[in-house]
Amino acid sequence: MLPPIHLQRYQKLLTLLEQLQQSATAPNFEGTDLKKDFQKVQQFFQNQVMTLTSEELDPEVAARWQSLQTEIHRSLRLLQTDVMFLQASRQATTSQQRQARLCDRVEQLIGYVKALLEQT
Repeated sequence: MLPPIHLQRYQKLLTLLEQLQQSATAPNFEGTDLKKDFQKVQQFFQNQVMTLTSEELDPEVAARWQSLQTEIHRSLRLLQTDVMFLQASRQATTSQQRQARLCDRVEQLIGYVKALLEQT
Protein backbone atom coordinates (compact mmCIF):
# COMPACT_ATOMS: atom_id res chain seq x y z
CA MET A 1 0.00 0.00 0.00
CA LEU A 2 1.31 3.44 -0.91
CA PRO A 3 1.58 6.10 1.81
CA PRO A 4 -0.70 9.16 1.54
CA ILE A 5 2.09 11.45 0.27
CA HIS A 6 2.81 9.03 -2.58
CA LEU A 7 -0.88 8.79 -3.44
CA GLN A 8 -1.30 12.56 -3.41
CA ARG A 9 1.67 13.19 -5.68
CA TYR A 10 0.83 10.44 -8.15
CA GLN A 11 -2.76 11.68 -8.32
CA LYS A 12 -1.48 15.17 -9.16
CA LEU A 13 0.88 13.67 -11.77
CA LEU A 14 -2.08 11.81 -13.28
CA THR A 15 -4.06 15.07 -13.49
CA LEU A 16 -1.15 16.82 -15.22
CA LEU A 17 -0.74 13.94 -17.68
CA GLU A 18 -4.44 14.05 -18.50
CA GLN A 19 -4.14 17.79 -19.21
CA LEU A 20 -1.19 17.04 -21.47
CA GLN A 21 -3.25 14.39 -23.23
CA GLN A 22 -6.04 16.92 -23.83
CA SER A 23 -3.55 19.38 -25.31
CA ALA A 24 -2.08 16.69 -27.56
CA THR A 25 -5.45 15.53 -28.86
CA ALA A 26 -7.16 18.92 -29.16
CA PRO A 27 -8.75 19.54 -32.57
CA ASN A 28 -7.03 22.93 -32.77
CA PHE A 29 -3.68 21.46 -31.72
CA GLU A 30 -1.26 24.12 -30.51
CA GLY A 31 2.38 23.19 -30.01
CA THR A 32 3.05 25.93 -27.49
CA ASP A 33 0.26 24.70 -25.20
CA LEU A 34 1.62 21.20 -25.49
CA LYS A 35 5.12 22.34 -24.58
CA LYS A 36 3.83 24.28 -21.54
CA ASP A 37 1.81 21.30 -20.34
CA PHE A 38 4.76 18.97 -20.84
CA GLN A 39 7.02 21.30 -18.86
CA LYS A 40 4.49 21.28 -16.00
CA VAL A 41 4.53 17.48 -15.98
CA GLN A 42 8.31 17.34 -16.16
CA GLN A 43 8.85 19.90 -13.40
CA PHE A 44 6.32 18.27 -11.11
CA PHE A 45 7.90 14.86 -11.67
CA GLN A 46 11.41 16.17 -11.02
CA ASN A 47 10.50 18.23 -7.94
CA GLN A 48 7.76 16.18 -6.30
CA VAL A 49 7.77 12.59 -7.54
CA MET A 50 11.48 11.88 -7.92
CA THR A 51 11.99 12.91 -4.29
CA LEU A 52 9.75 10.08 -3.05
CA THR A 53 11.55 7.12 -1.51
CA SER A 54 10.67 3.51 -0.89
CA GLU A 55 11.49 3.69 2.82
CA GLU A 56 7.84 3.79 3.89
CA LEU A 57 6.78 1.00 1.52
CA ASP A 58 6.34 -2.70 2.16
CA PRO A 59 9.23 -4.63 0.58
CA GLU A 60 6.93 -6.38 -1.91
CA VAL A 61 5.34 -3.08 -2.95
CA ALA A 62 8.71 -1.32 -3.04
CA ALA A 63 10.05 -3.48 -5.88
CA ARG A 64 6.97 -2.87 -8.05
CA TRP A 65 7.01 0.84 -7.16
CA GLN A 66 10.68 1.17 -8.12
CA SER A 67 10.09 -0.59 -11.41
CA LEU A 68 7.14 1.64 -12.34
CA GLN A 69 8.97 4.76 -11.15
CA THR A 70 11.87 3.87 -13.45
CA GLU A 71 9.53 3.30 -16.41
CA ILE A 72 7.79 6.63 -15.81
CA HIS A 73 11.14 8.42 -15.71
CA ARG A 74 12.31 6.70 -18.91
CA SER A 75 9.04 7.42 -20.72
CA LEU A 76 9.14 11.07 -19.70
CA ARG A 77 12.60 11.42 -21.21
CA LEU A 78 11.35 9.82 -24.43
CA LEU A 79 8.29 12.07 -24.35
CA GLN A 80 10.57 15.09 -24.17
CA THR A 81 12.21 13.92 -27.38
CA ASP A 82 8.79 13.35 -28.95
CA VAL A 83 7.75 16.92 -28.09
CA MET A 84 10.94 18.33 -29.63
CA PHE A 85 10.52 16.26 -32.81
CA LEU A 86 6.87 17.28 -33.09
CA GLN A 87 7.75 20.95 -32.84
CA ALA A 88 10.50 20.53 -35.44
CA SER A 89 8.28 18.79 -37.97
CA ARG A 90 7.29 20.81 -41.01
CA GLN A 91 5.25 18.36 -43.09
CA ALA A 92 1.63 17.77 -42.08
CA THR A 93 1.95 13.99 -42.37
CA THR A 94 5.10 13.99 -40.24
CA SER A 95 3.38 16.13 -37.63
CA GLN A 96 0.42 13.77 -37.52
CA GLN A 97 2.67 10.73 -37.09
CA ARG A 98 4.66 12.38 -34.34
CA GLN A 99 1.52 13.64 -32.64
CA ALA A 100 0.12 10.08 -32.68
CA ARG A 101 3.38 8.71 -31.20
CA LEU A 102 3.30 11.40 -28.53
CA CYS A 103 -0.32 10.55 -27.66
CA ASP A 104 0.60 6.87 -27.36
CA ARG A 105 3.44 7.71 -25.00
CA VAL A 106 1.20 9.90 -22.82
CA GLU A 107 -1.37 7.09 -22.70
CA GLN A 108 1.39 4.70 -21.62
CA LEU A 109 2.47 7.11 -18.86
CA ILE A 110 -1.11 7.42 -17.65
CA GLY A 111 -1.24 3.63 -17.49
CA TYR A 112 1.91 3.48 -15.37
CA VAL A 113 0.59 6.07 -12.92
CA LYS A 114 -2.78 4.33 -12.67
CA ALA A 115 -0.97 1.05 -11.97
CA LEU A 116 0.83 2.74 -9.08
CA LEU A 117 -2.38 4.23 -7.73
CA GLU A 118 -4.09 0.81 -7.86
CA GLN A 119 -1.52 -0.59 -5.43
CA THR A 120 -3.57 0.86 -2.59
